[in-house]
This record gives sequence, C-alpha cells and structure tokens, in this order.
Amino acid sequence: MVEQTRPRLSVVIPTRDCLAYLPDAIASIRAQEDGTDIRPGEIEIVVVDDGSTDGTGPWLAAQAARDPRLTALVHQPTGVAAARNAGIAAATADIIAFLDADDQYLPGALAERLALMEDDPAISLTFADVMSVDPDGRLVGYQFDYWPLFRAFIGGRSGLLPLGPNAFAMLLAEMVCGTSSVITRRRALEAVGGFNEELRISEDWDLWLKLAEVGSVWCSTRRSTRYLVRPGSTSRNMEVLVDTVERVFRARVPDPSAVPQPWRGVALARLLDARAERARSRGAWLKALCAHLAALAKAPSWRLGREAAYDTARLLRLK
Repeated sequence: MVEQTRPRLSVVIPTRDCLAYLPDAIASIRAQEDGTDIRPGEIEIVVVDDGSTDGTGPWLAAQAARDPRLTALVHQPTGVAAARNAGIAAATADIIAFLDADDQYLPGALAERLALMEDDPAISLTFADVMSVDPDGRLVGYQFDYWPLFRAFIGGRSGLLPLGPNAFAMLLAEMVCGTSSVITRRRALEAVGGFNEELRISEDWDLWLKLAEVGSVWCSTRRSTRYLVRPGSTSRNMEVLVDTVERVFRARVPDPSAVPQPWRGVALARLLDARAERARSRGAWLKALCAHLAALAKAPSWRLGREAAYDTARLLRLK
C-alpha cells in the first residue's frame, strides 16, 4: 500500500442537521482540484458532526469509507466554536480553511491564496469576497461591496491585496471577513488558542482579530464562496449578540484610542448601534435614541441618522 503524502490544505466543516447541503459543500471542495494548481488528493476534508439527527452520521461514514482524504468526526453538540476546534485538532495540513456545511466554494477559490500562504509564512490570515444568496438562489449581495471603508480600501483594485499595518483596525470596524472564505495556518491558530468556545456568537470575529495580531493579513478580491442566507441559520438573540460583541471588544480593544481613525470611529459607532438595537428590543426608545445619536457623532452616516429619526418618532408616538 502506497503511503499518502501530507495534504497541502485541510478544510474544516462543522455541521448540524445540514445533510441537505453538505454533499454540495464537499463537492465544491473537490472541484478545487480540477483545472488549478491543486492536484487531486492535496486537500483534506474534516467534517465535524455536531449532534446531527438528520442522517448525517451514516452518510458521512459511508463517504469517509470511500474517500481517504475525508475524515468524519462525531462531536458532542457543544457549539460551532468547539466543533471547529475539534476539526482543527484532527486536521493534518499546516494550512487550514473553514467552510460551513450550507456554503459552497466557487471555482478557483483556494489555489491562489494557498500558494501565497505557502510562499509567505508570516501570513496568519487570508480571506476573500463572498456572494450571498437566498434559499431560492437569488443574489442578496457581495461582502466587500457592503462595507464603505473596505470598499474604499479596495478602490477598484483586483487580485491579492495585503491589508498592511491597519489590518486589525479594518477587521474591527467592518465585518468584511466571511468565515467560509478564510484560510489560516495551524501555527497561528495554536498561538491564539483557536476559537473561543465560551462565545455563542462572534467567535469567528474574535478569532480574526486575534490572528491579525500575530501575523499579516491579506485579502483576495476574487469571489470565493457562495454563502447561503437562510432563516434560522444564525442566532438573532439581541441580548446575546450585544453582550458578545461588547465582550469581544473589551478583550481585544483595551484602549480604543490606540485604534487609528477612521476605523476607530466606525468600530465604536457599530458598538453603540448594537446597544441601540438592544434598547429597541426592550422597548427603551429613549436609550435607543441616545445610543444612535452617540453612534452618529462617532461616524456620521445616513443610516444612523435615519435610525435616530425613527427612535424619535417612536418616542413622540409613545408620549
């Protein structure tokens, strides 16, 4: 029996009750080995079944029996952060990517950035543009187009771009880094402790910020991933969301004044905007207005002005 060579890349997929989508996700990974510089067998796939009850377990076992580069793990349902960490621990490649079970790679998503990371060991994180679609396949939008500061940073350029010394600030201010587009490396993940398993939401954002502190960050303007926006796929518990965002912010940004502008203002405005949304969910319209006005002062925008006007209208209606 010929011993297999070590894979160049491990792709970690956490899954829970996503059997309707998982085969397409895996197929999109294998398609990366067609017509690119990645040869068949150079990508390892690690799927972590995080407590599925839809038949995922038996299906995965059958797939793993046929594909020596597919590892299927059964994991106690303790959350996506723990599932991804288990996948990282089982992965054998030095470079690791993440793909959610209901997402798919687009053609040519990995080869260029994989080669970049192999050439430059100082890179701790790369990510790429993402196209979002609804369950009917209709286009929702593109990740990089949504965020004004990052759109200005791209400035019409294309290809592989280093974020430079302001990478941390850029990732703090705007959620430009989609999990299913990320490629990182084992050494960097080990250095920062992987995903924080105590976080129910924003565990990915927290990790990207940590990775930006231990190495350089690059992006690709190539649209790498088809991201499915489906109802119920992400928690919308406002209390948990805001508490988590504040917790990550306190841990990663002990001194906000050290974050350069304009990213500091935008980051603080996003935090205040989240607090305003929490106040709205509680029916506290005066608190929501104050938070939105404070956010508007940090980073003026038409959207924040509109939200403050809405808060004012609700206050007047309640009185």
